[in-house]
Amino acid sequence: MKSIKKGNIVKFHTPLPEENPNQLYVVLEVIADDERPRADIQALNTGLSFPTINTVRLGDLEEVEVDNNDLIGHKVTINKPDYSQVEGRVIKVSEQKIEVNLSNGVNGVETNVWLTVVDDNEVEHLGTLFVNPE
Repeated sequence: MKSIKKGNIVKFHTPLPEENPNQLYVVLEVIADDERPRADIQALNTGLSFPTINTVRLGDLEEVEVDNNDLIGHKVTINKPDYSQVEGRVIKVSEQKIEVNLSNGVNGVETNVWLTVVDDNEVEHLGTLFVNPE
């Protein structure tokens, strides 16, 4: 079993009967405690402006793979290897399913999701998905 760290996408391995077994969360912080390791998590895709942050037992979570094909056709921003950014429509994903890692960047959230996008001038660009909170 891989160790869960800040920025991982996770779900509960054994959700309660009234909970959605497919609900995904992002790990905001891991609290390393020898007796009771915990994590602060926040639900994804809730539709809420300010989803709650919950502290749960680290052992109740499992890291999940995300299907990157869901991004095809969406307009996104990518970080290119030369440190520039480009907005464009996703036309290809490098890996269909991966364990997504998120990290705070200067003006948003950086990911390890490699995409090919086409800009407004129909030029293709390769880079990693960048999520801007604006």
